[in-house]
Amino acid sequence: MKLTSAIYRHIVPINGRGFNMALLSELVATCEAQRLDTRGTLSIFARRLREAGRISQAGRGRGAAHMTFLDAARFLIACAATDHPERAADAEFVFSNLVHSGERGMDADFPLTKEEAPTLDLALAKTLEWLGTGKIDAVASARWKEKFPEGPHFPSAFVWLILPRSGAAAQLRVLDGRHSFHHPSLAAVMDSVSGGEPAARNVAEEAFERETRRFRTGKNLTAEFDSKLLRAVANLIAGTEGDK
Repeated sequence: MKLTSAIYRHIVPINGRGFNMALLSELVATCEAQRLDTRGTLSIFARRLREAGRISQAGRGRGAAHMTFLDAARFLIACAATDHPERAADAEFVFSNLVHSGERGMDADFPLTKEEAPTLDLALAKTLEWLGTGKIDAVASARWKEKFPEGPHFPSAFVWLILPRSGAAAQLRVLDGRHSFHHPSLAAVMDSVSGGEPAARNVAEEAFERETRRFRTGKNLTAEFDSKLLRAVANLIAGTEGDK
């Protein structure tokens, strides 16, 4: 397991309940309540990810593993990447490991740098942590009140995840920061274009096509997860779902 991944498995408790107390079944129920999919389908996603070792696993019932922000991030990514739960482990692994390839603006209060969040799963896990602890809402509310002191209540919709399946890519917004993630093989394609070598370009494009083709369909869907869904999941993991 990567050291960066281990960060999300050892977080100081808050609010009496603490992190890592939500069960996988509760994560499924929360996502069902947010109309992500049916409980039956979401349960298969969860089972396949657990069997692949991509989320925490232990016993069952009271002895079941408690979910972390990283677990929740990977579960959401799997659900965004495919409509076929039997392909959950493959889709999640590929899309979780999309690499941070740049940003259109970095939010100073929430700097998701390439060093701190090199892959999509780590970036989303960090974003869920900020949501669950209330940091994002606190900063957004303060900024809104400063800009519109007499205006309406701030909309609290400053975080979202967009995942175009056909391009094996993702965009993550955290307040003023907009971060892009692409398949690692795409970097080779871009390098070959700038290098101007036709042979190298063909090899790189064929590799990218081979590694991402299975995620394309005639529909070429794009999944969009808004603040409401992400906040509900984050609050569950943080143990604050009843506080807001």
